[in-house]
Amino acid sequence: MDDTILETVKRMLGIANETTEFDIDIRTNINAAFFALHQIGVGPDTPFNIDEDTMWDEFDTQVPKSMVLDYLYLKTKLIFDPPQSSNVMEAYKDRLSELEFRMSVTVDNGNGVITG
Repeated sequence: MDDTILETVKRMLGIANETTEFDIDIRTNINAAFFALHQIGVGPDTPFNIDEDTMWDEFDTQVPKSMVLDYLYLKTKLIFDPPQSSNVMEAYKDRLSELEFRMSVTVDNGNGVITG
């Protein structure tokens, strides 16, 4: 991925890169999501935090980056721009739970292969 982590999540949220008014809010939510990932064993040994210039290759992880991106997007979306529909909210929460489970299994296996 050639974009910064912030740029990628902003694009997924439907926010133009030139729009910077919400960057601190979005970065705070991304960093909270990275801390949650750290607590389940995903990523480096110390909690990972981003700034506006942090690139994807700076986040070292044993799980696919696509799963991390999906997780960061959903965690940020739920706080920054929550859906109005309770059904959509539940679907997002279910997806987050699934991602957490699959990433923790990957970390526990130590080989990046999800079993079961």
